[in-house]
Amino acid sequence: MLQNIKIRYIAYFFGVVLILLALVNYLVVSTIAIKPQQTQIIGYTLQIREIANQMKLTLSILSNLEFYNEKLADDIRRLEAAYSIRFAVLENGGEVEHNNQKLNIPKPDDKAKVILQKIRSQWQGYSKDVALITDKLTGGKSADTLKLDQKFIAEKYTLFVDAHDQLTALYQDRLNAQYSRLQWAFIILGFLNFLTVAGIYYVVRNLILIPIYVISQSSRQLARGNLAEKIPYNARNEIGYIAQNINDLADILQNATEFSRQIGQGNLNVEYKGDLSILQNKESIVSALELMRNQLKEVAQKDYEQRWASEGIAQFSELLRNINYQKIEELCYEVVKFTVTYIEAHQGILFVLNDDIPNINEHFLEPKAAFAANKRKIFKEKYKIGETLIGQAFADKETIFLDQVPDTYEKIMSALGSSTPRNVLIVPIISQEQAVGVIEVLSLGEIASYKIRFVERLAEIFASTLSNAKAYEKSQKLFVESQEVEKRTARRG
Repeated sequence: MLQNIKIRYIAYFFGVVLILLALVNYLVVSTIAIKPQQTQIIGYTLQIREIANQMKLTLSILSNLEFYNEKLADDIRRLEAAYSIRFAVLENGGEVEHNNQKLNIPKPDDKAKVILQKIRSQWQGYSKDVALITDKLTGGKSADTLKLDQKFIAEKYTLFVDAHDQLTALYQDRLNAQYSRLQWAFIILGFLNFLTVAGIYYVVRNLILIPIYVISQSSRQLARGNLAEKIPYNARNEIGYIAQNINDLADILQNATEFSRQIGQGNLNVEYKGDLSILQNKESIVSALELMRNQLKEVAQKDYEQRWASEGIAQFSELLRNINYQKIEELCYEVVKFTVTYIEAHQGILFVLNDDIPNINEHFLEPKAAFAANKRKIFKEKYKIGETLIGQAFADKETIFLDQVPDTYEKIMSALGSSTPRNVLIVPIISQEQAVGVIEVLSLGEIASYKIRFVERLAEIFASTLSNAKAYEKSQKLFVESQEVEKRTARRG
């Protein structure tokens, strides 16, 4: 299923996941991260605790002094003032300078307020002790001063300092909890980051790296000429399309190789067995091979036509040499039989001009021989010059070729009955620029152009022989007529 998802969509998805993951990392770290004031407030509470401890120690020492000491009184006042200012900031929050740095102390929460109220309550009582000690040191005569002793001061201020320790411990516990949450956040984020990276690696490995490796191995075989090698990757994604295109290219090359092999072996009638739509691209190798095949086929066809025509003319010339031209009907029959048989037609008739009558307007074309169904046929129809297509071809001295023959045209006779010919060829026989006859050839199949030229060439060769045969026939008739005249004259004498 994953292989059929487009890689660009997966890339978009992981891009969004990485952006969201980066946003989550930022939000988590920025939310849970330990802020400077969280560590600074601990130092600040420790400083206040240290002032309280100094007050405890100082008051414990000075509580038993009996002499006047203005300087010590100033020290006690300074500690008290410093404590009061810092503690007020701790209670209410705000900005304060600490170790030459400005600190922003947040307002306390409910738990911190409980401890601060406890410290405030103790401080209200303990500040009286500071006033008494100060009065004593400055020569005051308050009766309450006599109640102070070092042990009592130490016990009271130990509780006061312990309350500050509780406040520091509260902030320290919170910082430790923050550290713990931060550690867990890093663990969870690290796990999510690992899963994301692992998922990306899994997808990249299975959808990109492994298919590319398979394609590279298979394409290497194709580059070495192993066209039967196919890439076994059928996913419907971009890499799958690349694999399919390479497989299609291999099929094209394989079919083109077989196509060219058949052409090289002389089989010029072979057809390309692949996708024929590629032949529409004239720049493709298959189109080039098709063009080469057609050109070779054309050359071979021309060579065949020339060889076929040369052999036919040689056979026809030999035929004319071996026939007694004095028998014009037999001569015409052999000529029309050879013509029909050699060009693989079905019927032929040879007409010869009958010009025995002195009046030229009464000359006509009479059939001397007909051939059909592999035997001699009798055809008695005579045509005047210019009459029908036969007479027109004779009069114009031009070949007439019909490739669309009407149903009313002369039928071809065969053992199966009569059929309308598909092609009709009528060629005049011209000797010394004078037409002496016409040969008509009918075929149920197509008469190719090279066969038409061949029949025209036969008519040229046969023309002189036919003229000689006609001249001989005329001389024989004149000789016979002269003998009859002599016989009639002798009988009269």
